[in-house]
Amino acid sequence: MGSDDIVAALRQVPLFARLTGEQLRWMADHGRQLHFPAGTRIAEQGAAADGLSVIMEGHTQWSRRTGTESVPTFTLEAGDLFGELILFLNAPYPHSGDAVTDVRLFRLEPATFWELLRLAPGLSRGLMELASQRSQQQAQDVRPQSEVLPVGRMAAELGAELGSPAAAARRSAARLGELMATVSARAMALGDHGLSLPQRSVLLALPREAAERGRTSPPLEPLARAEREEALGSWLEARGVADAWEAAPALVASGLDVAWLESVATRVGGALLGDVLAWLVVAVSCDVLMAEVARGTARVSALVEGVKAYAFMDPVPREDVDVHDGLEHALAALGHRLRGEHLTVEREYDPHLPRLKAEGVALDELWTQLVLNALEALGERGGRVRLRTWKDAAHVVVEVSDDGPGIPKDLLPRIFEPFFSTKPHAAGMGLDVCRRIVERHGGDLCVRAEQSGTRIQVRLPA
Repeated sequence: MGSDDIVAALRQVPLFARLTGEQLRWMADHGRQLHFPAGTRIAEQGAAADGLSVIMEGHTQWSRRTGTESVPTFTLEAGDLFGELILFLNAPYPHSGDAVTDVRLFRLEPATFWELLRLAPGLSRGLMELASQRSQQQAQDVRPQSEVLPVGRMAAELGAELGSPAAAARRSAARLGELMATVSARAMALGDHGLSLPQRSVLLALPREAAERGRTSPPLEPLARAEREEALGSWLEARGVADAWEAAPALVASGLDVAWLESVATRVGGALLGDVLAWLVVAVSCDVLMAEVARGTARVSALVEGVKAYAFMDPVPREDVDVHDGLEHALAALGHRLRGEHLTVEREYDPHLPRLKAEGVALDELWTQLVLNALEALGERGGRVRLRTWKDAAHVVVEVSDDGPGIPKDLLPRIFEPFFSTKPHAAGMGLDVCRRIVERHGGDLCVRAEQSGTRIQVRLPA
């Protein structure tokens, strides 16, 4: 079966139907085909996870061995897949599978499976939902559902977490595609003015200036951001910029303000100003959307790494990591949760904090989980989240605190238990994953519950 045939067959599998042709081609090029004659075993109960398998042709029967008895449990046929749950949980096969007819499989090895989730983040949620369904089915087969349901809940929670940044990245990428054509057209309109060399130099400098301001401008509190957007929208509207109010948030997100736009007007002159603003607004919006795509896909990768960390999979190579960048990335990833008018974020960063040699993706997940934990503690009433960093002897210390109701003392001993949570809809794995990441780096994590809220301190070797 050739590569084109594999792509066509994968496209018929509902889970893969939303993938692009390029993504399906990547799967076809990185997977392998396996053939099993009727009557042969395709998977053995207790064997280690060997990849994600798609049944391309044939019919299979699955059974579970209990003592000396083997009990049939379910069947899978062409278009079905298996192996996703044990990959997520780093667990052995819970059932044995046999080929009822001749069977042809398409398989992605474990390393290729994880790489696919990075290349196609939108696939993660569907796989997590399928894993959740499978875990609950297995719970009914093996033991009372109450004993295993947390695994399904974990998968469902992770599926929701993966779905949000993946959907945001898809929306931003779609909008980015629309704007790229617009920015080219508006650049061509500027070229019709017969620009002089000095004018070209000024125009070429503007996107670089905007990017630098976006990189160096401190985050704005919600009220200050709204006021700046109002001022920018009014300024653009007064100068005839189309969609001025839609463009203002993107400009503010890039650190731009009315004073900078006034300087642009002075430099380019009245004759060019309209076309320059039209071009600049779209160019800056493209930069903002690209950053959103990058954050969304990075968040998906971080969640995948979090699952791998939880399942005791191999650590990733270490790199030089800036702790403050990681904390800011966590705040950006949770930006939709930080918009309440009763919520504030305070930063107290040590400007001389050294960089760490660490697993960057794992630490990003650590900071995101800790900030998320603080936000969930505050709930709807809002409050204050405080981020502090300092150097203590041979360690870098990061403290994430909130002024929420705190943790009841009788529950404090249980906060690191997997699947235990004081929140009704949480998976209960956040702090457990955090502790695993910290300990893997040779550090320690402690939680201090106080009347004025909760403080979580992370100490990592400097």
